[in-house]
Amino acid sequence: MKIGIAIIHFALIFYFVYVLEKRWRVTNKKLFWSAFLVRLIAGITVGLIYTYYYSANDTWLFFEEAGQFSTSAQMDFASYLWALVDVGEKQNWPGLINHDWRTVFFIKIISPFWLLSKGNYWVCAAYFSFFAFVFSWRLHQKVIAVFPGSLLASAMAFLFLPSVIFWSSGLEKESLSLCGVYFLAILFIKLMKGERLLTIYWVGAIPVCFLVWTLKYYWVAIFFIATFAALFFRFINLRFSLSKNYLIATWGFVFLGIGILLTFTHPNFYLSRFLEVIVSNHNEFVAISSPKNLIHYYHFNESWLSVAVNSPWALFSGLFRPLIGEGQGILGLSASVENIFLFLFFISSLRNLKKSRSISNQIVLLSVISYCVVMVVFLALSTPNFGTLSRYRVGFLPFFVFLITYRNVLINWITKKMGFTLV
Repeated sequence: MKIGIAIIHFALIFYFVYVLEKRWRVTNKKLFWSAFLVRLIAGITVGLIYTYYYSANDTWLFFEEAGQFSTSAQMDFASYLWALVDVGEKQNWPGLINHDWRTVFFIKIISPFWLLSKGNYWVCAAYFSFFAFVFSWRLHQKVIAVFPGSLLASAMAFLFLPSVIFWSSGLEKESLSLCGVYFLAILFIKLMKGERLLTIYWVGAIPVCFLVWTLKYYWVAIFFIATFAALFFRFINLRFSLSKNYLIATWGFVFLGIGILLTFTHPNFYLSRFLEVIVSNHNEFVAISSPKNLIHYYHFNESWLSVAVNSPWALFSGLFRPLIGEGQGILGLSASVENIFLFLFFISSLRNLKKSRSISNQIVLLSVISYCVVMVVFLALSTPNFGTLSRYRVGFLPFFVFLITYRNVLINWITKKMGFTLV
């Protein structure tokens, strides 16, 4: 019976993908279906690795607690529905182990899929992988429509980047969080290009912002700082002629000003305790992690001077570590190999900075760089564990990868030598 239900759900997911392919009039069907299958396999692989390789994990705990919550639907469906939409911070339903509000919120999202699948983990993971694919493909479509010759770079960044695909597929908070960030990125591109947004985008932005804010508030906070600054610059540039000579200095001033305003949106961002939160999180990871699996900082403490001194190392480590020999286990080794390629692509992309760009393109470039730099420094300082950092950085890594691979001379040379074309 359970096998039959699983087959029906998987068939339904494939049908949804087929319908979307027709609706979106996909021309590159091989790329489309390959991206979907990679997502689907990644979501299943997450469950398998945490079943047979790692003992402690979140994905199965999320699923088991969603099952505990869903069983209440069989006894009192009305109460279940009420609990499902209750977003209060106090959640005390029977069987709850983790009382963290963000985790409970995510468990509730899993719950309807648990009921529909009759408690099948693999079906639930497949649905979440499907959602991740849908939003990544839509962003990919938007990017290649706006940036000429970006097909390969966009596919690498948003469809096939190994660590991002793995950590944002299946029953992980990052799966839905990245969906939300991709949706907001699409809106940002449309607004920067002066496109008219349909009502559905404005309506959809409300629950999407709530979703990402609840699951990964620091992702969306930094994203808003970068995008609001870019949109403000676009507004000013349409009315006044901005000078390239003062662009970066003015950008820094606006970015910092918007950032200070957004510090009032969450207690962890309050200036009075911001550094305390970062150092506290850092110390908690140090206490439970192997020294070989950590980023080590120089006398890291609750002072802006200490943050300034350690930020360059945090930036490098967050982007390119673990290196070969530093990663622990299968996932650590995979991350090390990926990071070597990222470093090579980054070095070869520096030539692009010398090319002239319009003010509009420079604003977009600054927004992406600012988002990635602030995010990686914040994450690397507060989460010095290589394994956890590899997972958390999926919120910015696709954008960074697109930045360093778009019109990259090394990638162009490799593809020409191999006679490889992506069509």
